[in-house]
Amino acid sequence: MSNFINETKMPLKEKDIKDLNFSLVNGVLFYEDKPYSGIVKEFYSNGAIKSKSEYLNGKREGYFDGWYIEGNKQFKRAYKNGLKIGKHIGWYKNNQKMFEFQFNDSGEYNGSVKEWFSNGQEFKSFNYQNGREEGNQKMWQPNGKVRANYVTKNGQRFGLIGLKKCYSVNIKNEEFK
Repeated sequence: MSNFINETKMPLKEKDIKDLNFSLVNGVLFYEDKPYSGIVKEFYSNGAIKSKSEYLNGKREGYFDGWYIEGNKQFKRAYKNGLKIGKHIGWYKNNQKMFEFQFNDSGEYNGSVKEWFSNGQEFKSFNYQNGREEGNQKMWQPNGKVRANYVTKNGQRFGLIGLKKCYSVNIKNEEFK
């Protein structure tokens, strides 16, 4: 049997986040003054698991999962070297999807970024390329009416942005078109 939980050679050990030997310094998790490698769990007062996160050398590495007190999933996130990567998904207590985000290996939004109201109605549908809005961007009000509907191309927005009129700005000359 291996003493590691995954191919990154993360030690097979688990600790409760309430352990007083933990400290967080500049985004690095330490245990007894050494960067921590292993699993960290957090529990509700009734003993139910609240979250489980994997760490390597003090930084999140692998999955970070969360649950509501009733036991249903709250979120699933992925990390590499402390950066958000891949698909991140969250759910409301009623099991409706809350969000679904995509990240590149640099921890930036990349691809589809979606959010929903608790009734399952879409709230936001944005598109990103390497951390910047690019392409179709839409938002809706709780009553289903469009709140924003615009296209971002090369950093410029065109269309209905919120309740304001949308103008294209010439950055070099600071002119409105």
